[in-house]
Amino acid sequence: MTDLLLIDGNNIGYAAMYQPALSRLAHNGRPTGGILGLTQSVMRLSALFPDAVPVVLWDGHAAWRRELCPEYKANRKDAPEKIEVAEKWRQQEPLARTLLYHMGVPQVRAADAEADDLAGLFCRALQTEDCPVRRVTLASNDRDWWQALGLAVDWFSPITDTHVTMEDMGTDKVKDGPFQDVGEYLLSKAMAGDDSDNIPGVPGVGVKTAVKLLRTHGGIDGICSAVQNGSAKDKKSAAIAEQHATIQRNLRIMDWRQAPDSAQWQIGVAREPFHAAAALDWCAELGLGRLSERLSDDGAWAKRVGGWPIGIVMDFLE
Repeated sequence: MTDLLLIDGNNIGYAAMYQPALSRLAHNGRPTGGILGLTQSVMRLSALFPDAVPVVLWDGHAAWRRELCPEYKANRKDAPEKIEVAEKWRQQEPLARTLLYHMGVPQVRAADAEADDLAGLFCRALQTEDCPVRRVTLASNDRDWWQALGLAVDWFSPITDTHVTMEDMGTDKVKDGPFQDVGEYLLSKAMAGDDSDNIPGVPGVGVKTAVKLLRTHGGIDGICSAVQNGSAKDKKSAAIAEQHATIQRNLRIMDWRQAPDSAQWQIGVAREPFHAAAALDWCAELGLGRLSERLSDDGAWAKRVGGWPIGIVMDFLE
């Protein structure tokens, strides 16, 4: 049995480009701040969760989400500065993958699914009989990942160092909480929309209002019934009833369980043993001297990688 640390590669690498010191980092005219930020984060997370094997999940292209909502994530390139950051990270992503590969870190990507979908797939696999994974920690700054919380799944934000468990969802510790369960959280987000992913929700309805009305009327169908029979006369309930189809569409986009059949995904798993010389050569190529000091044959990273039950992990991922 082992624990896994599922790391949202694009989320963390992209976020690093908004840190002033990293956003300016470059070598021979090539941006490298995202590579350094992601790699340092992977190493730090591995130290914070020493019993877990880190696995970096990468985004593919889930075109079906844009078919449902053409404006999905269009806000990522709605300003010149956002376009610049996105382009800089696009250049760095394959280089970051190569460095992590030499560092011995398992990585997974599906051509037709996002990292979110992969996280959901692996978390659901915990429920299968004879699963070799005991516990999963989700490392992402994206609160959408809360939907996978369970008895054996928790969430950690590398930016804020916030740790959230399923039990925490029922407290004020979580933003806009408490929630009765992760299902209520997900439905309230579908009603409110998601600014970060540019998914429009019901105008004037935020997560807290959505939760309040869901509880008052016993769910979204209860809200629609109350509007229809006249027992709910407020404008927000009326707007929710009117936008019922939009809410269902949003739920289809947000709920990982509603993603297309994972059996059809083109999933690739990559991992090689830690190769210090190759990692050091790549650091030199990228001008990441400060990182190379931690990647020697006999350093802490080498010892940590050497202790991973990698056979069990690769069997699970594949």
